[in-house]
Amino acid sequence: MPVAHPFLRKAFPYFKWTVFGLLGINVILFFTEQTFVEGLDSLAWLTLLLLFEWETSQLDKPYVSRWEKWGIHAGRILAYGLILHSAVGYGAADYITEHGPVDLWNAMTWIGIVLLLEYDVYSPGEYARWEWYLRNGAKLVLYAALFVFALLWGLDGEWLDTYDALLWILCFFAIEINVLEFEEEIPYRDAPDDDPATAEASPAAGPASEEV
Repeated sequence: MPVAHPFLRKAFPYFKWTVFGLLGINVILFFTEQTFVEGLDSLAWLTLLLLFEWETSQLDKPYVSRWEKWGIHAGRILAYGLILHSAVGYGAADYITEHGPVDLWNAMTWIGIVLLLEYDVYSPGEYARWEWYLRNGAKLVLYAALFVFALLWGLDGEWLDTYDALLWILCFFAIEINVLEFEEEIPYRDAPDDDPATAEASPAAGPASEEV
């Protein structure tokens, strides 16, 4: 398992929710210390993060009810709307003139990551081996870009942005752990039928498997 040691498995939830809590404090700081666009962006991303945490921690379970399903969808639509609104703000000429283009690059990179996570949530286990490598390879490139952006903010003296960027990476690391733990229990779609590793694996029963 990605978090295999018993002590680490017990400690990981505390670590995860501590980081989530610090991120919540950062949202407040962005509203008070940074621009309104950045504060709104952080709030939307925090909402999306919590929705991903909820769904990726239950990839092997169907939705409990339609209220849960459509509530999650509504929250996701609202969050994406705010995120895209903020991305447009970051791309405005006056914003780039004053703050530079890194905020825009960062926003677009994160959008790429969450689109890949959407695939994880709504097609759990429904991919071939090459798709798994391609998807996770793309994620590695995107996460590496985020580290570069954090470094650029640090070199520019934007310590809150740097600290916030690293917190976000840690938080989404927790989401990726949820996905990897689920994927470890299921076979690839193109795995041979006589592969011992797939003999006892069961089909995915995540959110995508429930009837609309």
